[in-house]
Amino acid sequence: MKEMEQVRSALQGDVTCAMLSVRGELHTSSKKGIAPIMEVLATDPKFLQGALVADRVIGKAAAMLLVKAGIWELYAEVISEHARMFLEVHNIPITYSKVVPYIINRKGDGMCPMEATVLDMKNVNEAYVALQNKVAELQAK
Repeated sequence: MKEMEQVRSALQGDVTCAMLSVRGELHTSSKKGIAPIMEVLATDPKFLQGALVADRVIGKAAAMLLVKAGIWELYAEVISEHARMFLEVHNIPITYSKVVPYIINRKGDGMCPMEATVLDMKNVNEAYVALQNKVAELQAK
């Protein structure tokens, strides 16, 4: 439990996501959304296997990526109901401060496009590809 407290306490200032590998290496990011998880999955996927993760906001997209990565445990300040249910089905221990029906987009006028992309998906590998495509589509705009 001491390790999870270390990861949670890293969520200070502009840090949005903190990950502690089984080797004891701490990685933090101040990027928003699923970017920190996507980045680690693309550059060092083994880093997340068995890792402890703390994040400010977890929607179903992030939850699916974390299950794909094989994390051990998660703390979220805010988690969507869709993410909470998905993580529970996959036996990922989670603690959180607040559950919301869904993650709101950055404009504040609807559902996060990443969560909407995977809302009806169950397969984490298909979700990963769909999210890569969605990120590329949004970056092209």
